Amino acid sequence: MHLILGHTQDACCADVLFRLRKRGLRARLVPAPLEPPGRLFWQLDSNGLTTRLTFDDGPAEEIESVFVRSTGWLDPNGWEPADHAYMQSETHAALLACLAGLPCPVINRASAALWYRPRNSFAGWLPLLRRCGLPAPEMVLTDDPEEARAFGRRLEAAGVPGVVCTSLTQHTAWLVGPADWDGLAAVQARTPVCLSEPHGPALAACVVGRRVIWNGRPGSSAAALEPRLLRLAAEAGLDFLEVAVAPVRRGTAVVLVEPLPQLEHFGPSARAGMVDSLIGLLTGKPNAVRVPQEAHA
Repeated sequence: MHLILGHTQDACCADVLFRLRKRGLRARLVPAPLEPPGRLFWQLDSNGLTTRLTFDDGPAEEIESVFVRSTGWLDPNGWEPADHAYMQSETHAALLACLAGLPCPVINRASAALWYRPRNSFAGWLPLLRRCGLPAPEMVLTDDPEEARAFGRRLEAAGVPGVVCTSLTQHTAWLVGPADWDGLAAVQARTPVCLSEPHGPALAACVVGRRVIWNGRPGSSAAALEPRLLRLAAEAGLDFLEVAVAPVRRGTAVVLVEPLPQLEHFGPSARAGMVDSLIGLLTGKPNAVRVPQEAHA
């Protein structure tokens, strides 16, 4: 059985499920695999690791692959808040251990750090980007209004219009104009802010296994980043990773890292190539997948 951990509202889950079943393969989409009717048996002893997962009171089935799109969510109805938070953590830990021990292909068998905090801010990816040799926009994190203003003046002198203030907790950003510095200073009295240089139009790409699929044809500077994008996914422990690159004043830089790629961010050709590659990884036949030429360069 090919197991998809996710939701029917997720276009990626729906497309992968449809394609697996179209091939005549047994596939199941499960929002929360450790809730009834799911039953987990996980044993570690001197003989090794044994994992069984059953559904619908039926016999245990061999898990041929797992596609992780969600860690599940425990319904809070009937729980005290503290008890719900505890049980949610325990359920996540049990699922993480289960996935870590499976010998079959598991797409996005994330590290514990990424498992518990998948929506990390872009700033949180900077050390890994640097380790992989991937350029990023110039950024500063400071609670000093003078340092912030000096950063803005340096960009202005280089002909860069404005500064971008980026949230450290959400995927949001806004442009800081000449009239906004006093308001920014008021914020800095309470917390540091993350400022970065603006970038030009972004081009999305998705790493799927050992392939980089672009949402369109990349320029030479973007295409040259492919080996380092593959390393980024490998270092993050992810088989499926969305990124975006864009021009900045010193060249082409990575401006987004998303460990939960969204098919809606891509056109039909790239989307088809992504699903083809995912099916190849899940069925153990990645080399049989052909990525459309216009989506991959």
